[in-house]
Amino acid sequence: MSLPNKEKELVAVGASVAAGCRPCTNYHFKKARAERASDEEIKQAMLDAIAVRDAAKRIMESLGFRLLGLKLGPSEMEDEANGVTTRMTELVSVASAFAVNCKISLKKHLARARALGIGDDEIEEVLELARFIKGRADSYCCKVI
Repeated sequence: MSLPNKEKELVAVGASVAAGCRPCTNYHFKKARAERASDEEIKQAMLDAIAVRDAAKRIMESLGFRLLGLKLGPSEMEDEANGVTTRMTELVSVASAFAVNCKISLKKHLARARALGIGDDEIEEVLELARFIKGRADSYCCKVI
């Protein structure tokens, strides 16, 4: 059994919001509206996706990046508090965009990561971690859908 089109578009709206991809969000928002999704349903899908993204970021910061030996240093914590893009933020954004298959957002965050001096080896380690987490998430997914 597969999801009805409306639910698929609500998931897609949420995923594109979580990945920070405005073109994808706009596209899926229009498709969700065409499938008669209400404002409340769309809003809830976006809020749910943001909550999941934030939880995934906390998991990656506390566990995943520790496994890779990546740490958030004092200067990065200050930058993060002031809203400045940090290495950690970009690495999480790369992993998030990869996990939801958003090519536009992934390309943007890869460029930002490289501009911050993050090398291809480190990016590949993060992508490998995202693949692992994504694979684990699949094992917890409801098999009825």
